[in-house]
Amino acid sequence: MKRVSPVNISKLDPSNDWKMALMEIATINYNFLFDDAMAELGCEVHSFDPSMGNTMEHVRPNGVHFHPIGIGGSTNDLFSPRNDRYTKKNPKQVWKVRTLRQIMESLGHQDKYFDILKMDIEYYEWEALESILKDNLTARIRQLDIEFHIFPDTSNTKIANFLKIYQTFKEAGFRRYASKMNYYKTNEKRIQTDCEYVNLKFDFNKYQVL
Repeated sequence: MKRVSPVNISKLDPSNDWKMALMEIATINYNFLFDDAMAELGCEVHSFDPSMGNTMEHVRPNGVHFHPIGIGGSTNDLFSPRNDRYTKKNPKQVWKVRTLRQIMESLGHQDKYFDILKMDIEYYEWEALESILKDNLTARIRQLDIEFHIFPDTSNTKIANFLKIYQTFKEAGFRRYASKMNYYKTNEKRIQTDCEYVNLKFDFNKYQVL
């Protein structure tokens, strides 16, 4: 059994399902281990992270495409992120953020599907998910790997809205097959958990899997 952190890729046959696979990954934080491993299996990989200082758009030797922009819920060329361990190295930096649909259009991927969409975007996954649902993109995502966040300063109103987004997300066909709690303290109202989902409503009729 071949394993690549953080996801066990042997769940799919690398000689079949992963050939010509399309993956989009956000956030990298200078760690391309997973991205590189997928590219070496023959996947088309696009990685996004606006927090990596002055790292410019480039293609790595193994074919991984890096883009210094963020995935979010709206268009913003002057996005000011929350202050955390990923942003403190560049505290005055503002980011360029686009929705997933906008990113797909900019890459010419309007008619493609995702074998994997992987997101760890420090609380902004909620607005990104809401945008994905509104843009009707869920039927073209076979698998979603995501880290969910709730921070101590998250209002109860926002948490209630997050629950609605999550319920709609589940109704779109996503079923969790693995998870890992990274941080949980009820007295801090803080949660960070990695979750992996497979989409039971993926449109196999429209998107023929190789």
